Amino acid sequence: MLGTKRNKKNNNAEGTAISERETKALIKEIEAEDPNRLIEDAGPLGKAFIRSVDAAVNLQTGTIRAYVNWLRRQNPDATPDEVQELMTKQFRTTVATTGAGAGLAAAIPGVGFVTGAAAIAGESVLFLDLAAFYTVASAYLRGTDISDPERRRAVVLTTLTGAKGVAIVDTILGSDSDKPLSKNTLNKFSGPTLKEANSMLTRFALRSMRRKLLRGWIGKLLPLGLGALAGRAANRKLANAVVDNAVGALGATPVAFAEPLPEKADAAEAKMSMDPRSFAAWILNLFKNTKKNPEAETE
Repeated sequence: MLGTKRNKKNNNAEGTAISERETKALIKEIEAEDPNRLIEDAGPLGKAFIRSVDAAVNLQTGTIRAYVNWLRRQNPDATPDEVQELMTKQFRTTVATTGAGAGLAAAIPGVGFVTGAAAIAGESVLFLDLAAFYTVASAYLRGTDISDPERRRAVVLTTLTGAKGVAIVDTILGSDSDKPLSKNTLNKFSGPTLKEANSMLTRFALRSMRRKLLRGWIGKLLPLGLGALAGRAANRKLANAVVDNAVGALGATPVAFAEPLPEKADAAEAKMSMDPRSFAAWILNLFKNTKKNPEAETE
């Protein structure tokens, strides 16, 4: 079900406008694709992408809530905007310090990676997991209801697919693009329509990966078109793309927290750390367990 507004422009985090006509044409192209063939052609990166998104969808809501509350507890006077800055700093530092983007380049649309080898390096999987967790936590901070699996999937997919991903959701759900996606669209829609949007976003991501791989970019590291770069600077570029997309998809942080800080700390908070390597290990273990048990309750 496509939106009815004409001549609408969907703006991404990078400031590029996409018209409704262009978005509808893109949707028609995606609908013509065979989903199973897309997964096969996207290769190991496509499978890793799907697993990370699925794991983010199935993470316990309490774990995400505990992470945000832990940051608030460590910084009792911090505003929502300042807590978001802390989350962003930890995400960027962890990606840069652990080399989480080192094996990944521009196949994920909106973030801009082309995978190197036929097998996905552990660093690439870590990046996807970190990006998914950062996105869901950022949505929760803004008061978005992340208990609904399809809504959570849409939050992750729109951030990882960037401008065109947001435009696809806006067009399918008929959103008013002048308002943040999380407030204007995701909290209002659920069920079959949102599931349709998520299916379209997944196919769009896989389609982009396939096209990049078929261009012969395998074995190269081309983060954001910068060429064969590695190390902290390149990894920060990868993290910044996710942060920019999250802002474009989720909008600004609220003036006040959606929920009061519980007096008693959750047991999960004891496992959290600002140390990048400790945080990376916690994320990897969290997603690994969720991937092993995808039927776990999100609550």
